[in-house]
Amino acid sequence: MLAILFLLAVGVLGQNTIGLPRIVNFSKTEFHGGAQTWDIRQDARGQMYFANNEGLITFDGAYWKLYPLPNKTIMRSLALDSMGRIYSGGQGEMGYFRADGRGVLKYTTLIDLLPANQRSFADIWDIEVLNGAVYFRATDRIFQLKENSIQVFPAKSEWVFMKAIGSRVYAQDKQQGLYYFNGSQWIPLRNNQLLGGELVAGLLQVNPQGFFLASLKGNFFRVTGDSLSRHMVGKPSILKGDVYIAEPLNEQEFVLGTTSSGCVIMDLNGHTIQQLSRREGLQNNNVLAVFRDREQNLWTGLNNGISYIAYNAAIKYISPVAENELAGFSARVLNNQLYVATSDGAYMVRLDPSANKDLSFSKGEFIMIANSAGQAWRLDEVNQQVLMGHNSGTFIIRDGRAVPIAPEPAWLFVPLDPVVPSPRVLVGNYTGLKMLGYGKSGFTDLGNLKGIYESLRFLAIDNDQQIWASHPYRGIYQLRLSADGRSYEAKLYNEKNGLPSTLGNHVFKVKNRMIFATEKGPYEFDRKSGRFIPSPVLSPILQETPLRYLNEDADGNIWFCSGKQLGVVSFGKGKDSSSITYFPELTGQILSGFESVYPFDARNIFIASEKGIILLNFEKYKGNRQPLGVLVGQVKAFGKADSVVYGGYDAFLQGDPVREEGGNLFEMPYRFNSFHFEYSCPAYGMQNTIEYSYFLEGYDADWGNWSGRTERDYTNLPEGSYVFKVKARTNLGQESEVASYPFKVLPPWYRTIWAYIVYALLLYLLFYLVNRWQKRNLYLQRLQFEERQRQINTLHQLEMEKNEKEIIKLQKEKLENEVKYKNKELADTTMHLVERSDAIAKVKDELQRLYKASGNNNDIKRAIQLLGDIERNNSDWERFAASFDEINNDFLKKLKSKYPMLTNTDLKLCAYLQLNLSSKEIAQLMNISLRGVEISRYRLRKKLDIPTEQNLADFLKNMV
Repeated sequence: MLAILFLLAVGVLGQNTIGLPRIVNFSKTEFHGGAQTWDIRQDARGQMYFANNEGLITFDGAYWKLYPLPNKTIMRSLALDSMGRIYSGGQGEMGYFRADGRGVLKYTTLIDLLPANQRSFADIWDIEVLNGAVYFRATDRIFQLKENSIQVFPAKSEWVFMKAIGSRVYAQDKQQGLYYFNGSQWIPLRNNQLLGGELVAGLLQVNPQGFFLASLKGNFFRVTGDSLSRHMVGKPSILKGDVYIAEPLNEQEFVLGTTSSGCVIMDLNGHTIQQLSRREGLQNNNVLAVFRDREQNLWTGLNNGISYIAYNAAIKYISPVAENELAGFSARVLNNQLYVATSDGAYMVRLDPSANKDLSFSKGEFIMIANSAGQAWRLDEVNQQVLMGHNSGTFIIRDGRAVPIAPEPAWLFVPLDPVVPSPRVLVGNYTGLKMLGYGKSGFTDLGNLKGIYESLRFLAIDNDQQIWASHPYRGIYQLRLSADGRSYEAKLYNEKNGLPSTLGNHVFKVKNRMIFATEKGPYEFDRKSGRFIPSPVLSPILQETPLRYLNEDADGNIWFCSGKQLGVVSFGKGKDSSSITYFPELTGQILSGFESVYPFDARNIFIASEKGIILLNFEKYKGNRQPLGVLVGQVKAFGKADSVVYGGYDAFLQGDPVREEGGNLFEMPYRFNSFHFEYSCPAYGMQNTIEYSYFLEGYDADWGNWSGRTERDYTNLPEGSYVFKVKARTNLGQESEVASYPFKVLPPWYRTIWAYIVYALLLYLLFYLVNRWQKRNLYLQRLQFEERQRQINTLHQLEMEKNEKEIIKLQKEKLENEVKYKNKELADTTMHLVERSDAIAKVKDELQRLYKASGNNNDIKRAIQLLGDIERNNSDWERFAASFDEINNDFLKKLKSKYPMLTNTDLKLCAYLQLNLSSKEIAQLMNISLRGVEISRYRLRKKLDIPTEQNLADFLKNMV
């Protein structure tokens, strides 16, 4: 028999494992669905599907998507077949989703295949696919879909359960018991009465010959062939409420989803391995669905939310006090006991010998070590005993109690003798160094050593028994003990001695060498030069990686902390076979400033954490190399509006081109030449360790850099054929196959074949029109030329006439200028005459005065007479008149001819006015007064008959 009667030890009843898997909770706001999730499945590509209150929900590791049923009802069940169909059952609805040619899920109802009298039913609670047939369970009937037809099997009382296991489909009638389907009818199992009315929660396959049946009450039965028998595994003591669902985990373990106790994991012998409930981090304890994915991790559909349980992960979490998240500072395993130093005291738990491979599965309850309340900094195994550095002093843990050794707080303990037991133990504390002695009576306090007054958290002893200590703000100390061991000298080294910085230095003994962790990588002290130099052993590997912590395990691996990251350097057999592994899922979780890694063995690496202790199974972590896949998710093309061109679902392998129906690559109009690609890796337990690289064939020159981004945009792509490619890798260097999505951007309408045909026609028409235009243009040009010639001749004639007129005008202007010039000369001459007349008049006046004064001198009288003759001489006027007429076109002659009554005096006045002489000048020339000039002007106007309003000078000018 595979199952035997078992008895659990009373002390172990109700205890959980000390290490718990990581639980990731998804609320309905994250997956955009309803509160309750009723069924869970996974396809061959790794994509997850959930039957939810609001419809079908999918998850690819990065993106959640919701697909409601047509009638918007609750979706209770789902199943997948090999043809890419996602069968769905809801309230009064059953059908399937399937990807269309563009990878978008489309729903097809199966109601139309039912007879008219069978189309009204309640919920479809279970769907199973087996041997080309699909079975849908409602409470009053079961539908079998096969070869596009549906057969109906009504219940004798009520169908309450259905499950395909092995080569059969089993269903339970509430009153009649368990049945199996033989291809044409439902056959009851023998010994059905053993169920006693208990309802089936799940069937658990353990081997081809039989399987187990778990009831809602937590009882177990065995099915072998066609017969039912009791299994003596009893109801788990920690189980409260009913079992709602049962699913196998592996050949020896299964999980029970309960209504009020969360998930309970058991083995076939009835041992409760682990409970995962709200206390352990589950969102709530009412589990409606449990599914084991291909990575052997668990998905749970809860009464309010979805939770992912990394059950098969290599990382577990140890929390000594579940109700209080204490920081875990240190851990030690000794004598089958696990000790943990926390921010609120030290705790211990006895380890289960049966869990010696992976201590996280050890069951037990932590108890607080008496007298350890307060901050516990450090646990060290010294002389096969556990010493504790505590804020309240130095303690040894003995018989579950912290026994004080010294009152001063301690940071760490370093045996001075490498042979166990070491008679002296060096203690680094807040004020320098302390020495502990060890003898038959145990550890004794030998007192503080005289030396520097500094807090020394980091101590190490080299092969020459030199003590090295580091201070994070001062540098590195080299300490030398006195001969009596009661004092020490300290020599300080800092950046002046080759350290990259005075700050942030820590000392550790690694590879039997003193390694100094600095902000610029590992350093060592060169005794010949007395300076610090990059480590010849570790610098070629770690280079200038900032380091805060180093520790070597039994296998020679070097664990280190850099910033908030944890990593390990592994050494192979070859000279250059070292490698670095980082643990990105732990980034930010290690206890910054108090880093501690305790490698108990390859399966149990204890890591100080902000929330308890992290337990890493490094052996399992390296071995978790399941095939890594990557999916091209939704693809959007966007221009003026967005358009989903690929939905991320298809029945083809992701490595093959995604094609439209008809076999052609998907083509997009040029106005949608910008694309948004989503991609993901459905390795749900390793999401924090995965990076992606992408490449757009036909556009990118090479693969992009690795990053954690799960989307990529390309904008304004030119027309052409492209293939978007993406691949994923883990932090262990494992790469996936390349997933691809080929597509084509069509040229713009003005660069299509039809456009080119139109262009050719337009070009021909243009050529024809241009030819016609040129001929017409030549004709018009000839007419224009002839017209132009006529115009030129006319213009030439006009130009000649114009030139002649210009010549005449110029000649006229020349003559006018000459006239003006001669008039000016004549005016000047006239002015000289005026001046001469004035001079003669003055001389005549002077002679008359002299004549009178001389008593009538005859000589003077003759002179006076001579001057009178000169004044009366009219020859000057005649010459003036002749010159004036010559210049002014016979002005005086014309005037005399026209007005014969004019006297010489009148003609003189007209000539003087024509010369623009003033009245005064005219008076002098005519030897009359100004009044006489006015009178003469008046008389002249009368003779010429000039109107009063007309100017005399203007009248005379117009006479010329």
